[in-house]
Amino acid sequence: MINHLFKLIWKKRGSNFLIMLEVFVAFLILFAVSSASVFFYGNYIKPSGINPDNVWVVYVDFNSNNDSLNRLSRDLLRQKVKTYREIKAFSFGTHFPYGNSTSNRGFNYNGKEINAETMGVEDTYPAVLGLKMESGTWFQDRDTIQKESRIVITQHLKEEMFGSEDAIGKTTGKDYAAKIVGVIPNFKFENDFQGNDNCIFSASNYTLSSFILKIDPEVSAEFEAKFAKSLQGLGKDWTIKISHLDEMKKDKNQLVIIPLTMAFIVSGFLILNVAFGLFGVLFQNIHRRRGEIGLRRAVGASATQISTQFIGEMLVLATFSITLGLFFAIQFPILKVFDVNPSVYLMGILWAVLAIYGIVILCAWFPSRQAAKIHPATALHED
Repeated sequence: MINHLFKLIWKKRGSNFLIMLEVFVAFLILFAVSSASVFFYGNYIKPSGINPDNVWVVYVDFNSNNDSLNRLSRDLLRQKVKTYREIKAFSFGTHFPYGNSTSNRGFNYNGKEINAETMGVEDTYPAVLGLKMESGTWFQDRDTIQKESRIVITQHLKEEMFGSEDAIGKTTGKDYAAKIVGVIPNFKFENDFQGNDNCIFSASNYTLSSFILKIDPEVSAEFEAKFAKSLQGLGKDWTIKISHLDEMKKDKNQLVIIPLTMAFIVSGFLILNVAFGLFGVLFQNIHRRRGEIGLRRAVGASATQISTQFIGEMLVLATFSITLGLFFAIQFPILKVFDVNPSVYLMGILWAVLAIYGIVILCAWFPSRQAAKIHPATALHED
């Protein structure tokens, strides 16, 4: 049976080549989409480590280059914020999650250097965002006066830099001398689809103006306007902007979701065209091979055997195409393209293979059933 299928495929190699090319392209598209889906879904289901509910980000620009004056303005701002019972906790910082600012620097230990996002924050930062400690403790406000900085790092950075060793108490290299006092498990500061990343939190001694605050969930809708007006009253030249962290998170997620959705739609359209192409080619082959089908039925082939033959031919063609596609797809995990875990690509390959076989069987099933219903006398008479 298999030898017969190969002979039939070889005799029609011209038209079969086009089918194989369509399936090959479909496999590569499905591999790309499946790998992206596995990657982003795997990241999405991991905890972010951040609780954005009832958290506001207050951006304040003093519009002044006088450091002494800015320091006084910051102290005045701090005292004002403390007067509100509706504010449970607040923390000044260089920049915050889901914002547009970033700050990368090299993290060095024993000659090994890894880049990490660096945020200068205060000791109240965990209370605002609901951060949990994996090990150690968060630094204290008094640590800003220490000659050697105190820092907290993410678990991902700890594993990359120290492996299974305990990071607590270790000191970084000369370019950035700092003592590690704590490790947090997760901190996805860009969006929910971000993988585990490297991040450093340092006890900031800068003259900061912007801050995040945790609001009592029972506050009225008018509180935000009242709060913004009171801050604006502290400095006529100040620029005040308040954003909600949960909305900032949604906006950042949309930057990933929208391109992914567009990619799925385009890929689905292309796959649908491939499916219709296979469907049409099979019907055309059945029409051209009515005489062959009638002869096989006349010599005793059952309807099931006829149906199986056509499905088998398509599966053989699909296997050839998938084999060629695998040659290209397997290069991604081998070369670790885009610095993605090889298991992501392997899962993408698996889903693509299953999808291709599913599409081929689905497209071949109805035409093959139609071929099996051809009456031998009618087919031979027409031929």
